[in-house]
Parts: sequence; structure tokens; C-alpha cells
Amino acid sequence: MSGLTPPIGRIEAPLVNPNEPESQVVELAIEPYSRIARGDRVCTVETSKATFAVESELDGWIGPLEVALGERITAGQVICEVYDRKPKPRPAASPGDGAGGRPPGLKLTRKAERLALELGLDLATLPTNRFLTERDIEALRPREAAPAADLDPAFAALVHERAAVVFGAGGLAKSLVDLMRAAGALDPVAIVDDRPGRAPVLGVPVVGGRELLAALRAAGLRHAVNAVGAIGRIQDRVAIFEHLDGHGFDLPVLVDLDAYVAPSAELAAGAQVFATAAVCSAARIGRGVIVNTGAIVSHDCVIGDHSHIAPGAILAGEVEVGEATLVGMGVTTRVGLRIGSGAIVGNGCVLTADVPDGTIVSAGSLWPHPR
Repeated sequence: MSGLTPPIGRIEAPLVNPNEPESQVVELAIEPYSRIARGDRVCTVETSKATFAVESELDGWIGPLEVALGERITAGQVICEVYDRKPKPRPAASPGDGAGGRPPGLKLTRKAERLALELGLDLATLPTNRFLTERDIEALRPREAAPAADLDPAFAALVHERAAVVFGAGGLAKSLVDLMRAAGALDPVAIVDDRPGRAPVLGVPVVGGRELLAALRAAGLRHAVNAVGAIGRIQDRVAIFEHLDGHGFDLPVLVDLDAYVAPSAELAAGAQVFATAAVCSAARIGRGVIVNTGAIVSHDCVIGDHSHIAPGAILAGEVEVGEATLVGMGVTTRVGLRIGSGAIVGNGCVLTADVPDGTIVSAGSLWPHPR
């Protein structure tokens, strides 16, 4: 790096889960250009199933930080480099060239900002209700319309009134295929997934990517189910929901036979309620919401569009959850609080007060954090 002596080493993102190379930075315990000692905590990262504290194996001085709070990082990605003496700080960005030119309230990583500028995006038009990463900016990249795709005539013959296409070929797809088959109202006949080479899901074939959606709709297939769970990346799930809606598909409400939904509860299009979950009296569930296995949404709760209430979470009465929010596994709340839009509440948290928009609450913690 310009202006810096060679580092004595680097601190990299760990592989917390061999099946999940990405994790999210939920705590940063260091400052750039500060001292660090062997054993000091650098940051805390979280996957969908575990939380891990990254500790330094080096003594020295930290250089510039290459990650930011809330950013999703890949195993092996550099968090920071360590030097044997204090490095000279990078020059401050000038207006229009970086942080100095950011609109008020905009929060994004340096890499995300560079990509936005490369794409010619106006920073003033970017959302400010959440922390933005490269993945968020990439989703805004202008794209050419995909060419129309032909549908295999043999598959087209399978389309009928109850036929449904499932978008996504991961673990959530398996749960949804089983749910639909058990309930009997819909027949999952095809999977669409943009990742090549995906295997069938419980016998349902992967017929191609999103380029087939228009052909499927034209063939008379009416129903589509969003199976992109996108833990920690709920905006990916939102984008797929809107894509399916834009093609004119019906996005059905799906409720497992072993779930409870009160007669007075309201479920909007695309809501999914899994086994042993409970949606209680006068609760209102927004579009595309997941109420996962064993979660409890008590009376008069309001869950905003595209939020995910993870397995075992317990929301007391009159809790409000904003849009595109993740409430992690085993979270519990007091009555009447609000969890803001774009927030991420880590697994096992206990919430006793409102959580502001865009806040990340570390797994296993008490909120608000004791002082």
C-alpha cells in the first residue's frame, strides 16, 4: 500500500462453517492505526448458525481497516494488516472521491463506494436505511434484458392449475416443497435457480435460471414460490420476490399443516409459516415474510414486508418489526417494543427496548447492552 512499510502479517476472515464461507461482521473491536497485541479481539463474525470472535496472533500496529461493521466477508478476506511500527494514515478522501462526499446518513464499505462510483451511480440516490456492501451495489448494476428462453415442450405439458415454480434450490426450497406436498394445494413442478449445475430438490427438477420465468408464465404456470432465504442478505430475497411479482405470478400464502394461524390474523401475499410456528390473534404478517419453524408471533404483532422471524424466536404481544429485518433463532422480546427496518438481531438475543433501523445486535446479547 502506498505510504506504508511492508506489513509483518495480516489478519484474515476465518472459515467459521465449512458449508458457509461467508460471515457477517457484527462487532469491530479495533480502530485503524492503533496498537494490537497477541490475543486481542479484532472483531466478531456471525454465520447463520454460529458466532466467532477473531483474535490477533500478532503484536504490532494496525493499518487501515479493510472491512466495516455489518459487512459480509468471505473466509480468507483481509480484515487488516499489522505493522511493526505505527503506519502513516491514508490521506482523507476529498469531496466526491470518498467518504468526504457521502450524502448524510449513507453507510457503505469503501469497496461498495468504489463500485458505485465505477458504475456511475449517484450516491444521493442510494438507500440509507441499512449498511450497504458490494453485493447491494452490484444488485443496482444496470443490466441488459435477458433473451427470451424456450421451454422444453415435455415440461410445458406438466403445467396445470395447481402447478408452482420454486425460485431457489437450497435448504429453504426443500422445506417448501415438503410443505406444499403435505398441504396438497400446490404441486411444485419446477425449480428455477441462477446457479448452474444445481441438483433436483426432492425430485423436483431444476429447469434453468430466471430467463425461463417468462416462458413458464406464458405456458400457463400461475404460481411462484420464493425459496431464497438469504440469511443476512434479505435484500436478495426482496429482489427475487419483486422479480416474480413483476412477471405476473401469484405469490401464494403457504402455511404448514402443523402451524397455527389464528382466524383473526392477516397474512399478505407470499408469507410462509412453517411447522409448529404460531401466528396469534390479530397479528399482521407482511408480504414475503418468513415465520420459521417453532417461531411465535404473539397477539397484535405487526411484521413488515420481507422480514424473517427465524426458528424458535418468540415475539411478545404488540411487537412491531420493520421491513427486511432478520430476527434470529431463539430471540425473545418484551411486550410492545419495535425492531426497526433493516435490523439484524443475532441468535439468542433478549430484547428489552426498541431496536433502531439498521442496527445489528450481536448474537447472545442483552439489548440494550449493559453500560
